[in-house]
Amino acid sequence: MSVQLLIESMEKLLILHQQLYETAIEKTEVIKANDIKSLDKLLREEQKLATSIQIAENKRQQATAILSNGDKGTTVSQLIQKLEGLDKNKLSELQEKLSNVILELQETNALNQQLLQYSLQFINLNLDLLAPEQELPNYTKTQNEVSDNANIGRSVFDSKA
Repeated sequence: MSVQLLIESMEKLLILHQQLYETAIEKTEVIKANDIKSLDKLLREEQKLATSIQIAENKRQQATAILSNGDKGTTVSQLIQKLEGLDKNKLSELQEKLSNVILELQETNALNQQLLQYSLQFINLNLDLLAPEQELPNYTKTQNEVSDNANIGRSVFDSKA
């Protein structure tokens, strides 16, 4: 009974992580297209999925604790070693699939992070080009009044010396 609960929670985790991965791929395309409204929508979907994943993970932890007689530190890998038969095969298959999806999700999220970083750098560059730094203030009597020596061409070297 408890093994079946663990298998169901692992299947739910796998489905949720696959949905999160698909959302991350969509987010990559939205970032490339610079579509802020769609990006906002996808971020809200991701938040809902993350909450669902947390709930499913809590159920998985409870099932693991039941199977390991209350030991909360027991992992699915350790439980797989203790099991035999179809349950062992099913759990190991789910664990491998879930690990692969999580790895792909991490890679896609890293790509999205780089794309966002490049977008921010591009925006900052454009802002710097549109609003250049102000010139240094002149050391004159007033801002509108120019000193008598300001128009005289002076070189770096004093030729009279």
